[in-house]
Amino acid sequence: MSISRRQFFARMRKLGFSKSRFQLTRVGITYEKEDDGERVTVTIPKHHSDTFHILGNVPYSGIFVRCSEDRRPNWGVHIPEDMDPLQACLDICSGAIVPPSE
Repeated sequence: MSISRRQFFARMRKLGFSKSRFQLTRVGITYEKEDDGERVTVTIPKHHSDTFHILGNVPYSGIFVRCSEDRRPNWGVHIPEDMDPLQACLDICSGAIVPPSE
């Protein structure tokens, strides 16, 4: 079961993220967190939730995209089609899962 965008942003705030004063794009919402002097930003597109971007000097930095086995783009870190990208983002940011290195 997928979570709503409202639930996602509430859980991001629980993880210590806050809405960034500097939005990286007009078609996405950016949240940021300062951790040990390192800034981590997470951007979620406004009109779909199949991708998200995590930027910063962290091991899980990158562009994450949901894809199926028969349609795999040649860019980004792939998230399985049956996995909710918003939940995957929360799990990655909280350290519950480690993204695959591709």
